[in-house]
Amino acid sequence: MLDQLPAHLVPLAMLSGGLLTHLLKKFLEVRQQLEALSLPAYLKARPYKSALAVIGAGVGYLLIADPGPPSLVAAFGVGYAADSMLEVIGARGRALAQ
Repeated sequence: MLDQLPAHLVPLAMLSGGLLTHLLKKFLEVRQQLEALSLPAYLKARPYKSALAVIGAGVGYLLIADPGPPSLVAAFGVGYAADSMLEVIGARGRALAQ
């Protein structure tokens, strides 16, 4: 298992890059409405969503890395989609609650 770790380093970096890209995109969308908002304040306001996005990205990576290291595009996509899937699930939950 540890012998395959070097093959996964670059895909894991792409996964992190995708997660960070989506997080920054959402931050910039919120910041357009609240110009005084800083990135640390944004992260402190949503600690559970951020943690769940990281966990979801990790689980998604494990699913696509089962036979071997995934492509860089797939790893980036899983990282990017992990945070947006939380938004979709949250919106559905709010709609069902009403």
